[in-house]
Amino acid sequence: MAFPATARTAAAARPALLAGQLESGDCTKGVVSNLAMQVAGAPTFLGTAEEQGVSAELLAPYFRLMARRLADGRPDEGSTGVVDLLIR
Repeated sequence: MAFPATARTAAAARPALLAGQLESGDCTKGVVSNLAMQVAGAPTFLGTAEEQGVSAELLAPYFRLMARRLADGRPDEGSTGVVDLLIR
């Protein structure tokens, strides 16, 4: 099954958007689903995975990083800012 052209176009543009956010330090530019919304939805997402028999062991640490970034006072960012938490 092929992805629709609009999905392919959006997927192709995503790396450039993420790179631009990281380069500029502005992780709010072009955000569709902000960090506050994503963190609020994480329990539902993880619960649904469990109900469907899908392991959340890769997702749970990512959601914890998102919650940390949100706790740092960045509710309007997308998830790109999580990368900053991985830099030591």
